[in-house]
Amino acid sequence: MARRGGRGRAWLVGGVGAAAVGAVLVRAPGGVLSWSGGVVAAATAAYLSQDLPRRVSDRLARRRAREDSGTAVPVHVTARIRNQDYVALEEGGRVVEIPASGHTLQLVATGAGSLPVVLTELRVEVLSRADRRGDLSRHAAEIPPRRFEVLLDADPPRVRPLSGSDFPYQVSQDAVEVFDLEVRTEAGDVAWVLWLDWSCGGRTGSVRVDLGGRPFRTAARHPRPAR
Repeated sequence: MARRGGRGRAWLVGGVGAAAVGAVLVRAPGGVLSWSGGVVAAATAAYLSQDLPRRVSDRLARRRAREDSGTAVPVHVTARIRNQDYVALEEGGRVVEIPASGHTLQLVATGAGSLPVVLTELRVEVLSRADRRGDLSRHAAEIPPRRFEVLLDADPPRVRPLSGSDFPYQVSQDAVEVFDLEVRTEAGDVAWVLWLDWSCGGRTGSVRVDLGGRPFRTAARHPRPAR
């Protein structure tokens, strides 16, 4: 950074010096060479005075690009439960309603910086599983526009497209992708999260998707009988 600052000061000092030399040569008596040399020096100073702001602007643009490419997580993801029935379970002396198997999880992904981000894969991680039974409470359902399936009981658990399209997708600050995930389990009460893999500007990473820091929970509609 000090080297670049020195170069910018050198250009500025050179421009001022050239202007001074030009002024002296213009005033020097006698001689076409002195007059023409003054014109050249003055023209050089004018060029440098116009070129320096452009160089500074280009340098700032490159710095902003580097800062954008260094964003820790260049994608924002929000999650919302839709299209759900509930299973009422007793937990800690109270009744809690857990979204029933078959509900839809809607994700909205958008870029967080100036560079486009390629979403390369969506993965699921099961955090816990408990053998619990409860009462099913039905709610009105909605038909999602685009559907994926989260198979919590698969080994390993996975996300499977239910339409013709599949990853990768590209998002940016002006382009958004929406995912409707139909979550399924037949094995009790499952706590789980998603991991969205991304690549941007030559870098790769993963962002955890959950409910504001809490894992998702899904309960089986008709749990398997206890052995």
